[in-house]
Amino acid sequence: MVAGADGTATTITREYGLSHADLARILPRLTTARLEVIAGDYVFAFADGRRLTLSPGAQQTRQIASLRIPYLQATFCFAGWESAQIEEFFTRFDRAFQKGGG
Repeated sequence: MVAGADGTATTITREYGLSHADLARILPRLTTARLEVIAGDYVFAFADGRRLTLSPGAQQTRQIASLRIPYLQATFCFAGWESAQIEEFFTRFDRAFQKGGG
């Protein structure tokens, strides 16, 4: 699928075990694309015309016994991206935000 070629975009929502602070700290290091923060959304403009808007949802907390784990839903809107580019992006994104060992 080619997203954005006809004015459409591909939107994907995922849940991540991270806080807004984690996202703000790590996200700018993910790519060299121009980044703007607009009304809480992270908007990336790539040199080849592609755009990515990442909209983080409200930070929530899961509690397991006395352990509290932050999480949030993140909605990614890819305009002008091909499927393979989106897959490659998520491989890099998931690796950048991976926590723990193993």
